[in-house]
Amino acid sequence: MVAQAFLLSLFLATITLPSPTSAALPFGHLGPENTVLFLNGFHFLSGDTSAEISANHWCAIVSNDFLQCVVYNTATTPVRLAGIEYIISPTAFESLDSEERQLWHSHSYEVTSGFLIEPNMPSTVDHAIMEVLVGTYGKTFHTWRYDQGNSSIPLGIPEIVMGYTGNSQITPDFVTKRDALFGVNTTTIRESRADIVAPKVINGADSWKNGYVLTLELRNTTMNTTFG
Repeated sequence: MVAQAFLLSLFLATITLPSPTSAALPFGHLGPENTVLFLNGFHFLSGDTSAEISANHWCAIVSNDFLQCVVYNTATTPVRLAGIEYIISPTAFESLDSEERQLWHSHSYEVTSGFLIEPNMPSTVDHAIMEVLVGTYGKTFHTWRYDQGNSSIPLGIPEIVMGYTGNSQITPDFVTKRDALFGVNTTTIRESRADIVAPKVINGADSWKNGYVLTLELRNTTMNTTFG
């Protein structure tokens, strides 16, 4: 049932999604040709809650329980490919073992708070899609490091980012600037979603709330370089 609702709501997006190229916004390149959903939301760096990131997502359906998104920043022109986010249904998340679950964040608060938005989307379609996304989970890697924002090329090891889960976790001015960029009002969006029921977050997601800091590392080993 969840998977059917997931596909139905996103199908609505495929027939009503405004063309990003028609908006006079400094976002640069369009995402994959099979994109059906354009989202903007907030991330923060695992281990550093002060590292606030506004991210544009172009997402495509892969299966009944799975979306894949390319993530671009909103701070430069032309935009930079910042990373990837995988989005899965609660059914898929429940199938994960405890170690894997640590990598995923919930979307419950992102939806109900109004932080996750669909710029230029008709409100009725937005509401239908958010009713599905509120129960999903995301795993996100940023390949353009937060501390390399002034670099002309992506340097260093990719980073894991997380999502917000409660009030007062993000700087209000950061949200205000995002709203001005897209011409939206997060408070109004939050109020319009007041009837969306946020399901209980499944155990194991949002591991940062338990104090876990997840990082990637470059590990050098040796191997036989002879082919054949």
